Amino acid sequence: MSRIEPRTFRGTRDFLPSELIPRRRIVRVIEEAYRRYGFQPLETPAIEYLDILTGKSEENDKLIYEIRRARGDAEETAESAIALRYDLTVPLARVVAQYAELPRPFKRYQIQPVWRADRPQPRQGRYREFVQCDADILGTDSPLADAEILALTNEVLTALGFQNFRIRLSSRKFLAGLSELVTSDESHFFDFCRCLDKLDKIGWDGVENEFSQNNIPAQTARSLVAELMNVGGTKPDFEAARKLVDTNEAALNGISEIEIVFRAALELGVSEGNLVFDATLARGLDYYTGPIFETVLPDLPHLGSLTGGGRYDGLVATFSKHSVSATGTTIGLDRIQTALTQLKQFHREPSETQVLIARFDDAGVSTNLELAAELRRTGLRVEIWYDNDRMKKQFSYADQQKIPYVVVCGPDERARGEVSLKNLQTQQQVTIPRSELASTLSKNLA
Repeated sequence: MSRIEPRTFRGTRDFLPSELIPRRRIVRVIEEAYRRYGFQPLETPAIEYLDILTGKSEENDKLIYEIRRARGDAEETAESAIALRYDLTVPLARVVAQYAELPRPFKRYQIQPVWRADRPQPRQGRYREFVQCDADILGTDSPLADAEILALTNEVLTALGFQNFRIRLSSRKFLAGLSELVTSDESHFFDFCRCLDKLDKIGWDGVENEFSQNNIPAQTARSLVAELMNVGGTKPDFEAARKLVDTNEAALNGISEIEIVFRAALELGVSEGNLVFDATLARGLDYYTGPIFETVLPDLPHLGSLTGGGRYDGLVATFSKHSVSATGTTIGLDRIQTALTQLKQFHREPSETQVLIARFDDAGVSTNLELAAELRRTGLRVEIWYDNDRMKKQFSYADQQKIPYVVVCGPDERARGEVSLKNLQTQQQVTIPRSELASTLSKNLA
């Protein structure tokens, strides 16, 4: 039998313990914040019927990983065509339509992998398989729900150690009015948003060229958006913004919506310096209907957005005769990890073990097993050494794995009912009664 070369599919990754340990700490921070805000957990299958996923976003339809069945029907009908989910929002909309008994409002969080047939860009934290951490509120059209999503985002990023970030806020209603002001009709709305959404990547000259190619008055658009940017920012002048768009009702309604969400988010604890009204924020997905938001890091502009979301009141109606209001955000775990790594705040850890019980001799194996059981019952994370190896090898392993304490119980210690406890960080070793081992370790590790 020929040997198969071990390899991973491009755009996917193995997570070894030293990377996965701090990565899971990030997840715990996010999950705890979600729970504090009253969100309940949900999981959905990785595989959905293809017709469930398609038609919600033209951009993402091109990136869907369809699954070729090894067995089953040869022809792909709606009942046989399947694919990997590309986000968690569409499956959520399907769940809400499918389970009428869910409460209203329904506040759910979901932390699971998704897949997109995209070009991998590791420096930007873009992969073909990645983990999204979603929080959504369904069943209310109150702007307080949108504001709470912003407060939640602020709390998560602060807890993860980010100090300089900006939560950008705008509205699809506002953008619809802005597009109509510039083009004098409604037909250019999606083209207008797609062009404006590229501003961070291609700059104003590039966006102007995109506007022209889509028959949008480029100079008019740039001039109006620039004026709105001047009255936006961290301390927006909403009255001045209204005067700039006062001939368009949709734009006025959008600005009022933005103002309500903005002020409520500040009252919920978001710092003024972290929240900005940004007239250039368009977001790529087509299903947004109201406020939209994303978070960026000024210190890492190449990274793109760490979080992104908005209100999508029409999505559930694609699966149900009932319309359900909805708003939420995605926090990208891989983008977060990439950002922390580039800011030198992501520290790899080879092990979470707190104590290694060394094997001094064969006669002490039973004692070692008893010690391990005793310490584990107190909640300590404990390893035992299995083989009859030299002590030097055992201490070397503990040092390599950054295990802080090693317990040694040789014949002399066993005869006296004691153990030797060594702190590998300070290199100090003490002999204590065996009965005090658990309490001593718990105190020192605390």
